[in-house]
Amino acid sequence: MKKIKILFKKNIFTIFSFWLFSFISAGYSISIPVHYDTLKNGLRIIIVPDTTVAIVSCRLYYFVGSIYEGPGTTGLSHMYEHMMFKGTKRMGTVSYEKELPFMNTIDSLDALLRSLRQKGYQDTDSIVKKYKTDIAANLEKERKYIKKDEIWETYMNNGGTSLNAWTGDEITAYTVTLPENKLELFCWIEADRMQNPVLREFYSERDVVKEERKMRYENRPVNKYWEILNAHFYISHPYRQPTIGWMSDIESFSRAKLFDHINHFYTPDNALIVLVGNVKIDKSMELIKRYFEPISRSRFPKTEIVTREPAPAGETRLTMHDNAEPRIDILYHIPGYPDNDLFALDVLGGILSGRTGRLYKRLVTEEKICTNAGAVCEMKLHNGVFHAWATPVTDADPIKIESIILEEISKIAKGKPSLKEMERIKNSIQMDFVSSLKSQEVLSDQLAWFERLGSWKDCIEYPEKIANVTPEAVSNVTKKYLNPEYKTVGRLLAKKK
Repeated sequence: MKKIKILFKKNIFTIFSFWLFSFISAGYSISIPVHYDTLKNGLRIIIVPDTTVAIVSCRLYYFVGSIYEGPGTTGLSHMYEHMMFKGTKRMGTVSYEKELPFMNTIDSLDALLRSLRQKGYQDTDSIVKKYKTDIAANLEKERKYIKKDEIWETYMNNGGTSLNAWTGDEITAYTVTLPENKLELFCWIEADRMQNPVLREFYSERDVVKEERKMRYENRPVNKYWEILNAHFYISHPYRQPTIGWMSDIESFSRAKLFDHINHFYTPDNALIVLVGNVKIDKSMELIKRYFEPISRSRFPKTEIVTREPAPAGETRLTMHDNAEPRIDILYHIPGYPDNDLFALDVLGGILSGRTGRLYKRLVTEEKICTNAGAVCEMKLHNGVFHAWATPVTDADPIKIESIILEEISKIAKGKPSLKEMERIKNSIQMDFVSSLKSQEVLSDQLAWFERLGSWKDCIEYPEKIANVTPEAVSNVTKKYLNPEYKTVGRLLAKKK
């Protein structure tokens, strides 16, 4: 690998141009010029110019997700993902001033309705029906002033593609890819959404989220299984909370509750803009400063989650029978980022995974009792998870499958992997990582993710840290973290006849 040249200027370091990785054996190298900056209000910016394309991937990340929620508020970040596309005081409306009275009336009616439901009233009760009818009538009047999907249509009418949004545990993203001459449109729309959110059609969209939860979790056994298993694995850390939220919390959502969440977290001092594509740094920074710098920081001081997962006291098990493809999952607690053991655990995951991995070879190729098997190290901001899994064939013995997984893990703990196996796995991890960065979208997400974990520079150092992992380190982390006495085992099996 070639050295990285870092230049410092006015206390804000900017990497103008460097060779990020160089794999001579693979016959290619990748060059990524990165510009990093921070506005006075705390907004962070990463720009990667690429003149070989005519487009730019524009992404706005907020460093908030489901771990910043709690009882009564789980799912709020995901709910706002839905509401962000409903518009602002300027977009999505003919007249915000004429809309507002209807929104306020609906707020009052919904508060009364939630109060009745907490007292045990059902949808069949006449008073509940009346309030729901009144809400629907006011919403219908409000819709006379709503311009449906104006943000979506504005982006698309200006050549926008890949318009999307997603919500995770620690980060939320709003993305669009635009022609190179439409960057100002992105700045104008996203600054407006950051500064002037309007939660129009809130209660009808809340019903959409409820149906989404029913469809994806209540009615999908494998997702229900994962939700329950995750809540068994994490005892105290809010990683145990589903991103979509618990149904009872979704039903309690109000505009006031979501606005409180927005005011805490969806502010410039908790955000990052990443631009990758045909952009000029000076022009991009001028636009970003013009539109985003006038936006004030949050009035609420940012505090990081202090809850950490306690050391496991023993083994935890979940067995669920349903109409779904069977699977066996074994989970282990590992440290949060940036613990150096995580890179050895990443290599361990590679040794156990894939068609040439130890679990696949043993369970699928040799024993023929599974259709697939593997393992992965899931790095997280706080308490991570090492996950080994297998999908059994019909009538396979889950006890035997579990014992084989544990046996293969034990072999690595007792005897370090060979140098040949280590080099193959490390080269594969490095190559996959580097190759993925050729995508503008993946590069944006990786830079943002590492910035969320600590610093975008860690993205650059990741392949080298993988290269430095030794066979002894893999054996040591296996013994240290994959203790069979402290595992969490999940089994999704066919329904009992």
